[in-house]
Amino acid sequence: MALAALLSSVFGVLLEPIEAELGWNRAEISSGPFVVSIMGLFLAAPAGHLIDRWGSRLTGTLVVACTFIAILAMAAVGTHLWQWWAAWSVFGIAGAFTSTVWMAPVSTIFDKGRGMAIAVTIAGASISSILAPPITEWFVQHYGWRTALVALAFLWSGLTLPLVLSFVPGPVGQPASELDKPEAALPAGGMSAREGLRSRAFWLIFTASMISGLTGLALILNLVPVLTYTGISRTDAIWMASVMGMFSLVGRLVSGWLMDTFDIRMLAIVGSLLSTALPVSLIFAPGVVWITLGSLVFHALVGGLRMSAVIYMTSTYLGARSFGLFYGAITTTTTVAQGLGPLIANYIYDQTQSYMPTIWAAVPGFLLTALCFAALGPKPDFTRPVEAA
Repeated sequence: MALAALLSSVFGVLLEPIEAELGWNRAEISSGPFVVSIMGLFLAAPAGHLIDRWGSRLTGTLVVACTFIAILAMAAVGTHLWQWWAAWSVFGIAGAFTSTVWMAPVSTIFDKGRGMAIAVTIAGASISSILAPPITEWFVQHYGWRTALVALAFLWSGLTLPLVLSFVPGPVGQPASELDKPEAALPAGGMSAREGLRSRAFWLIFTASMISGLTGLALILNLVPVLTYTGISRTDAIWMASVMGMFSLVGRLVSGWLMDTFDIRMLAIVGSLLSTALPVSLIFAPGVVWITLGSLVFHALVGGLRMSAVIYMTSTYLGARSFGLFYGAITTTTTVAQGLGPLIANYIYDQTQSYMPTIWAAVPGFLLTALCFAALGPKPDFTRPVEAA
């Protein structure tokens, strides 16, 4: 998950140096992640199906390889925009599998402690949020943004690959090693693919994830330039982004305990409502460091809950039977949001020299997310075993 979140964590740090060297505007630079969004829109659900069939170890190895090659390609681009798109299209293959490839085994193996298992897994994204921005900025200041990307590719992929090969399980029922064999396999209860894709619960979770992603990621992926726009220095903006990553780690772990203890739907509603604190503070107290830092910390604490809730509710409301397919389809929202959100935000900035419309849009976005979660209703019962089709 740390590898999955790497480019999102450093995009805002790299945006201005790339703009300065290559002469592209911010919307053109943001068109790279948008390529990933388009690919994910068509490939994420099939990728989820492949994860269900092949397991996370094989598909995870593919993800690591594609991510490594893509980041190296980004570091080597010239002044032609098509080269930038080509590099991001390689990452689009990895993006189609992420984060389903890491969440599928966790969500299907764990039952009683599923919330904490999910929280610990996605806490990997916080590792990138903490470490990647300052590491990237150090390389940018001393060696340039291209070397920064090369260093990130070797660091993150080099650490991830042996972990995937050693510990990530294969297809459902096949452990990573002989020592990891469970005493008894859990029944794969839940909806069939056709039932799930036609269900009200699927489309409510899908819509909530899409709205939350578009409004939230437009801010977070552009966090450094958004903060500098409000009057905060680049140095302060980068360390504040790192601090936010630290608290997102805490928030995700706490959310795991909360999800195993309290009603997941109510937690998701409250988390979405509290997320409005960040855009509200940027609107009414722009450039005030201590207020901005406080709102970032608060957003990090509740933001992990929103992300964890989508994963948890996918398995809770749709079941484990076709989790890879369902969550793969739902992650298309995040993939689209990661590309479309920054693209729209930076296009608006290029036209108006302002991030304020993006900041304002986050408020109704989080409120609509809360409404979608509220409409889910009580969770279904999938305790009865399901016979093979």
